Amino acid sequence: MGLDLPMVINTRGPGVFSGTARTRKSGVLLVLGVLLLLVPRVPVAAPPLENGRNVDPLIVRTKAPAPAASLAPESGSASTPPATEPATPRVAGLAREPLGGRRPSEPVIRAKKAIADCRDRFTQIRDYTCTFVKRERIDDRLTPQHTMIMKARTSPNSVYFRFQQPNPGREAIYVQGRNNGRIIAHDVGITKFLAGTMHLDPRGSMAMEDNRHPVTEAGIGSLIETVARRWAVELTPGESELTFHDNVRVGQRQCTMIESVHPQQRPDFLFHKVKLYIDHEHGLPIRFEAYDWPRHSGAPAELVEEYTYLDLKINVGLREHDFDPSNKQYSFGRL
Repeated sequence: MGLDLPMVINTRGPGVFSGTARTRKSGVLLVLGVLLLLVPRVPVAAPPLENGRNVDPLIVRTKAPAPAASLAPESGSASTPPATEPATPRVAGLAREPLGGRRPSEPVIRAKKAIADCRDRFTQIRDYTCTFVKRERIDDRLTPQHTMIMKARTSPNSVYFRFQQPNPGREAIYVQGRNNGRIIAHDVGITKFLAGTMHLDPRGSMAMEDNRHPVTEAGIGSLIETVARRWAVELTPGESELTFHDNVRVGQRQCTMIESVHPQQRPDFLFHKVKLYIDHEHGLPIRFEAYDWPRHSGAPAELVEEYTYLDLKINVGLREHDFDPSNKQYSFGRL
């Protein structure tokens, strides 16, 4: 999805220039393919099969079967060492830990405790950096992977994105309570030359077009709060099937993956299936997958949202200039 300018200046009409206002709007739409995130909305539908073809094996892999482990190492212990991998890595969704012998309420209690522990740990986070990878289903179409360098700060809520793919060089900054509540963003190439640095309403029609979530709700903290809120309402022994996968690796991080499934669709259930990957080292979620209900009996679950936080580094000491468009390392004011 490269920046073929004559074709993408206007994403919903003929690929031609038709005046400054139209050009500025189309430039905005290009930038805001990134301004996203993580409080799920009404699910949308469509394939891909959940048999390994929709999960990048370089990001998510299981290791050799091992006994169930706790969600995080004991206090003071080192992070979990890598286990010996099988010759052919398997996709996480294929390796299940059965719940045999447990009371029906125990998996629900364990899952709710896990997200509560994540919430507690996040209160100690001041800032973090990562490589953020996302896919979303928009209008029944799964977008390609978007990969960005991400910087985030918890107080005030602040995010910075720089695209790696597609359209490397795009940037966006949002700081709660600053810049009149606007997103500051720029595109690349001739679109940047024509539209310049843009100041956008995070929830305006232009910012939200082709996005499931506003940038104001971006990041791990919002992910934790959303999952905690939904699980408090949705997870019940009679309505939820839970499995725990203790030997999953996301990138180079050892994780426990919690898989929650609602076999029967209900109006108050947001997704058919959710997979949450909790990093053993930091005790925080670093990957989230959400699937809609199959379109018909025997059809696969359909991926709706997928967010991954690779190479997570916490409390790195980000400063004001990390969220300032005038930072000389950024390109907001330069062609």
